[in-house]
Amino acid sequence: MYKQYDQAHFVSLIMKYLLIFSLLLPSSLLFSQNLLVNGGFEEENICTEYGVNCSPEGWISSGDAFNIYFKDPGRAFKGSHCVAIEAGFSYKSFQRTFLRTRLICGLRKGHQYRLEFYIKSRHDVLDSVGVLFTSFDFLFGQIKLQNLRPRFFINPVAGSFAQDSSWQRVAMNFTATGDESFLSIANFSRRDINGSTNILMEKHFLFFIDEISLIPLSRKESLCEGWQRNRQNIYEQDERHEFLRKSIRQNISDPPTVLVRPFTTLLVTDTLVVPDVLFATAKSELRKEGYIMLDSVCEKLRSRKIDSIVVEGHTDNTGTIQFNEQLAWDRAWSVESGFKERLRLKMYSIITRGWADKKPAADNNTAAGRQLNRRVEIYIYTKE
Repeated sequence: MYKQYDQAHFVSLIMKYLLIFSLLLPSSLLFSQNLLVNGGFEEENICTEYGVNCSPEGWISSGDAFNIYFKDPGRAFKGSHCVAIEAGFSYKSFQRTFLRTRLICGLRKGHQYRLEFYIKSRHDVLDSVGVLFTSFDFLFGQIKLQNLRPRFFINPVAGSFAQDSSWQRVAMNFTATGDESFLSIANFSRRDINGSTNILMEKHFLFFIDEISLIPLSRKESLCEGWQRNRQNIYEQDERHEFLRKSIRQNISDPPTVLVRPFTTLLVTDTLVVPDVLFATAKSELRKEGYIMLDSVCEKLRSRKIDSIVVEGHTDNTGTIQFNEQLAWDRAWSVESGFKERLRLKMYSIITRGWADKKPAADNNTAAGRQLNRRVEIYIYTKE
């Protein structure tokens, strides 16, 4: 027989089980949220001047767009497209270009991020390739690349750059300063790169990049509110050739201020354990006290921004495997239904799982341990 409790005791019990602490997101919720648009360069920008698709959406080169955007599955690392950046020129001193984009969301000061992409070149220039973050649009910058120090020079995952023209993966972890709005990639070497390219009829020292991503290292960090609008604004900058050069000339002394805001969103995890005593014996139906618990929790959640909810059912190891699996799923679904009815979570993600006895919280060899194992765990992810 289960001990009978009054309503006040159950409300007290609910508050005891509601604990706020940091957890890793469940595996089914893990996904990379790229803070850069069009990282594979597959989406094509239709330039305002000529009405042709001569450059990738969201990315602008300081060189001629016609000469840097390649649609060639044999040349690209993945898909059909890749982009070239000029590291030097055969007979013009310090001629080089950069590729820049605007971040979808601002980076949080003191938080860590990972920048990763693939790169290749026929020339010995990769160790001079660097990444520059700026709070202003570097298209309007007047400082020569060779006079700048980038945030970091790229590092190959393999440990050293291969001496061939194959694609190589590079990855860098870094700590944000909080004023990153634009990202630019270029050759930042202080030495000039010129002379013969050793390629027939080719005067440009080029390196190619593809599949670029910038993601938070914290799994509790996600895209900011309004990122869709930010992405749209980035895509709406369609001018490339003479229109772009004209805009730069007109605004070079007073460049437009474009700060990437808001910052990325941090997810807060509330963990709630629904004990076995709140369910009918060996059944999935919640007792009256279980519904009181849901009412109390949902009332507190209505004022918060819910990102997602994960509901996981657990049992002890008594009974058959089939029965335990079904009971775990049914209890999880029962709690899921309670949340949907009270919070109208049509637009939110609810993930439900049944683990049976695979993840015990206590020793199944004791009655007290088995009772602790018969539970439903709820992970509620809300945005700060």
